[in-house]
Amino acid sequence: MDATKQIKFLTYNVWSREDVFVYKRMLAIGALVEKHNPDVIFFQEITPYIRSIFEDLPWWKKYHCSPVPPQEQATQQSFCLLLSKLPLESIGRWKFVNSPTGKGYVEADVNPDPATMKPAIRVATAQLERPSPPAPMRCVERYAQAEHAVAALSSTENVVFGGDMCWRDGTDRPFPLPAGWFDAWPDWQDRVRPYRGTISCRTYDGMWEEEVVMFNGFAAPYDPCSGGRTGSCAS
Repeated sequence: MDATKQIKFLTYNVWSREDVFVYKRMLAIGALVEKHNPDVIFFQEITPYIRSIFEDLPWWKKYHCSPVPPQEQATQQSFCLLLSKLPLESIGRWKFVNSPTGKGYVEADVNPDPATMKPAIRVATAQLERPSPPAPMRCVERYAQAEHAVAALSSTENVVFGGDMCWRDGTDRPFPLPAGWFDAWPDWQDRVRPYRGTISCRTYDGMWEEEVVMFNGFAAPYDPCSGGRTGSCAS
């Protein structure tokens, strides 16, 4: 990666369902990685099988990947991954203690210019607790997980935190951003609203905006009020 250029981030919830055209879906996500060539990738809902698909794709060899302990893979719960073209240092990961579904968090340092004294960038990803409307909404758990994540990052000067926040702007409280942090989500909404309209300025569980036809026409049940917020924050 050229240290004189901007760093490109990609965040993607790959959807852990292995019974729904998983191989075709992962090839489509891999094509997006090749197209956009990000420097850092935040993946959520990875399973051991999904990871094995990615490992066989040509672009995988460009990246350093955060390790996943064998005991975590053995739980049959999905997990998050960090990938970076630069070496990952000081890697940390945990499961949120208040998560009934094993949602977790991963962080690491990347240094775009190790020859200088510039501080490293702390990158982190998470999947917060997902709402299951009409109940339970998991608002309390989700907010506590967000607070836990940003508290872990608040002592670091340069931070990029991205992932599947599962945040519902009409239901959840404002995201607990520390002073001086920038939320990329409102800026993204402003950019796409003129093209998509107000109701579409979000992402949806079970929807693929790439090419649904690639998955033999499968589309999960869709409720326009069930959209969840993804995105990233930076300090």
